[in-house]
Amino acid sequence: MALPLSPREKAERLTKIWCLKEAYVKAIAEGVGFGLQRIDISLTDEGILETVKVDGKALEDEEWSVELGILEGGYIWACITESSDRLGEPRIVPYQNIINVMHP
Repeated sequence: MALPLSPREKAERLTKIWCLKEAYVKAIAEGVGFGLQRIDISLTDEGILETVKVDGKALEDEEWSVELGILEGGYIWACITESSDRLGEPRIVPYQNIINVMHP
């Protein structure tokens, strides 16, 4: 049985779930009107991503790539992309470019 979560841990889990759901609806170009309740996020007791399901189907089984991470300062990020040859190579963005956008 997992111990009760602290307010900080609850906030971190909520942010992870929100980031993943938002990443998916952006990836399919639908926005939140898609229905966030259709996206099910499973995290372990330690808050590590287990699976992302949409309408009951695991994205990993549907040829999607799911990434979740935490940057310096506790900023949480998520990226969901379709794993398809037609998408081409991903573009690598240097970490400093991200920080410059967040803290101009």
